Amino acid sequence: MRGLKKAAALVLIAALALMLSVAAAEEQEEALYYGVIGQRMTVRKWADDEATALGTVEKDTVVDVYSKGRTWTRIDFDGQQGYVKTKYVERVQRKNPFDGPMPGVSEHVAVGYVLRDTSFKPEGYRYAIEVSAGSWLSIEEIKDGVAYFPYRRETENVGVSTDRLKIYDFVAWDEAQPGDLLYAFTTFYSTSTSKEGNAGRIYNIALASERLTSIRVKEGESFSFNAICGPYTKENGYRSAPILSGESSMGYGGGVCQVCSTLYNIVLRVPTVIEEMNWHSQGGVSYLPAGFDATVGTNSDLVFRNILPYDVRIEFESLDGVMTAFLFRDYEE
Repeated sequence: MRGLKKAAALVLIAALALMLSVAAAEEQEEALYYGVIGQRMTVRKWADDEATALGTVEKDTVVDVYSKGRTWTRIDFDGQQGYVKTKYVERVQRKNPFDGPMPGVSEHVAVGYVLRDTSFKPEGYRYAIEVSAGSWLSIEEIKDGVAYFPYRRETENVGVSTDRLKIYDFVAWDEAQPGDLLYAFTTFYSTSTSKEGNAGRIYNIALASERLTSIRVKEGESFSFNAICGPYTKENGYRSAPILSGESSMGYGGGVCQVCSTLYNIVLRVPTVIEEMNWHSQGGVSYLPAGFDATVGTNSDLVFRNILPYDVRIEFESLDGVMTAFLFRDYEE
């Protein structure tokens, strides 16, 4: 019995020592990011709903961010570290944008041009997803002859054979020459015309994509999505379509937010300063994980500043349910 008590005591001491060492490491850690609290909420001591409450953080508070996970984000709270729900922490970005991409994002390596019709089948799906020749797919990993990439909100990447693609690697921003591709990002949308208003949504996606193609953002200049694509009215060429990816009411320009969100996912991965962005809702939209969408409208915009030491150029390609945004180092005049 005495031996069991001694063993239990040693385990407790070890656990306490580990907690103290973690706490000490956290005290010395520098916060590399900052973010804006999107909703008044409780700060927890650990990443657990049942953990001790450290206090409450108010909406619109700017906080230092140490790390951002799918569910919990670790922030500075009155000089100590605590955890809040990731879906309520907005506009998280690096204090020094040149140190790397935003926390929590996947880093793609290339984009693939689809040479002939192909398909992929996500885990648990009854039918395969068809991809037309001429589409572009941003790629997160290439392994054993397969190009892997994310699909909507699926936790596991999907893949297609590399022999069906022509691969173009990305070039790091500090190595890029005029004309080089810095990044690309793909999202997927429904092409079914049986859904109410979806034909209008497809049209609006194509129209906004066309308006953004070949847009140049000069060194030091701020880009406003609304300045290029707005206003979202019938008079400006848009059609009535479901907004929030078909999950809400009809409105002119429905579908444009997906174009904006696709571009936003490039902005997260290259050195920029996000000056304005807004989520659809804390839960996000169906075509991207929560926290990675960006809505636009009469009272909301996506604005970022190009802090790279050269001009950049935006391109878009939308074909049969596959939309890809590209960012290039622009050619010098």
